[in-house]
Amino acid sequence: MNPLRALMTVGTLAVLAPSLRAQVVSERVDLGAVQRIRDEALNRSKLDSLIGYVTDVIGGRLTNSPGNRRANAWAAETFRSWGLTNVAVEPWDSAFGRGWEQVSLSARVLEPVTKQLHATPQAWSGSTRGTVVCPVVLLEIQDTTELARHAGKLKGACVLWTPYRPVEPEFEASTRRSTLDQLLAPPAPPRPQQATPSAAQQEFFRQFQRSNAIGRFLRTQQATAYLRPSGWTYGLLRTGGHLDGRTARDSMYNPTPDLQVGHEQYGQLYRNAKRGVPQKLELNVQNRFLDNDRRGHNVLAEVRGTEKPDEVVMLGAHFDSWHSGTGATDNAAGSVVMMEAIRILKTLGLPMKRTVRIGLWSGEEQGLIGSRAWVRMHPDQHAKISAYVNLDNGTGKIRGIWNQSNSAVTPIFEQMLFPFRDLGVVAVRHGNTGGTDHLAFDAAGIPGFNFIQDPIEYGNRSHHSYVDTYERLMIDDLKQAAAVIAWTVFSIANRDELMPRKAGRPTTD
Repeated sequence: MNPLRALMTVGTLAVLAPSLRAQVVSERVDLGAVQRIRDEALNRSKLDSLIGYVTDVIGGRLTNSPGNRRANAWAAETFRSWGLTNVAVEPWDSAFGRGWEQVSLSARVLEPVTKQLHATPQAWSGSTRGTVVCPVVLLEIQDTTELARHAGKLKGACVLWTPYRPVEPEFEASTRRSTLDQLLAPPAPPRPQQATPSAAQQEFFRQFQRSNAIGRFLRTQQATAYLRPSGWTYGLLRTGGHLDGRTARDSMYNPTPDLQVGHEQYGQLYRNAKRGVPQKLELNVQNRFLDNDRRGHNVLAEVRGTEKPDEVVMLGAHFDSWHSGTGATDNAAGSVVMMEAIRILKTLGLPMKRTVRIGLWSGEEQGLIGSRAWVRMHPDQHAKISAYVNLDNGTGKIRGIWNQSNSAVTPIFEQMLFPFRDLGVVAVRHGNTGGTDHLAFDAAGIPGFNFIQDPIEYGNRSHHSYVDTYERLMIDDLKQAAAVIAWTVFSIANRDELMPRKAGRPTTD
């Protein structure tokens, strides 16, 4: 028996949202379209070949790097080959900074014992002048006022500037699939407004200020390299940006090499420095900067609507990644799922009243810069965007969607997603989820949503590390996600009305 027909026997469902018991919303469900989308997504998927090319051939996609530029060009050409319209690699309206890529790294400990140094440069690190030898010096301070006593003592040194905090051993394995209890739990009560920041917030702010102060101080001291520990254990290197932050990518200077060292090896260097044991490193760090275009770029493409082409449904994900791995789960997974979803809709030729537009963003890892730039650049389109949906939480299958504290969309999404309950899509959660590109749209009053996924390979040791590669991907989960998203976008595109805005947000100019 067809499981879909067993699940649903009528073309229209009216599901009563628990949080809106007095309100009944009826969404049309085209069973024929559901079946065709599922069949194309699960049985004729192009997803594996697409994501294999992105991760294994193009590789890491640090914003404005050669890899990011290659990925943008490839995505645009792929969209054209599928027959999508208005394909564009669109520059931002503001500069991001220099492009950067790693060339080579040779690093070893000379004293007290000779061995390889397990390390990798942070993005926008500079280069050494060939092979250099440097003493290891610990910069340990309790307060930024203590920096002055280190002035003039760090020239030519490899500086341990980050406190070492051992990570406790793991005794219990954690599941990477979400349970029904977790997915269907009632929303947490809203946090009371605090007159003053919490202790944790104050400590975070102090640490942020401390890092900035150390960065400004070290720029004047002519150190050979900065060393910091990885946040992951077992030798995994979790990369990010240079200590100098935006200054490293904005300026014309050669930033001091900023190396992330394996957690355990950094601990050994740190403890020996505390003991007063002399230590020396030998380094040859070579990186390359690109100054020909300091703007970031997003990739856009469309399937034109038939009845209301000036109204738009958007789907998107961030295409950029960090540099040490190939950005497979963060976020080639989300980007390729969105590409596959729009391919499915174009291939099937399903009629859609509204235009469907895909956006592949850059600059997300540096603060949602690319999606925010697009929203800022196109204010005239805000009122005509019915919704934006996003995927950016790893390689796990979709289990539902956050309503982003917009109660009016809860019954709509519950009905839209009902045909995929047999594939594990069970929850429309009330509340906000953050940290990714739907926030750029939500902040502008556009309904913006991020799907709930099983947190496989997300927030654990592979995340942002050099082992975030093709091997981490769950291809069948991603096929399921492409089916869910293609159907969701198709449904929103064919609604009689635009998706409801949050209370107090306008629907027209």
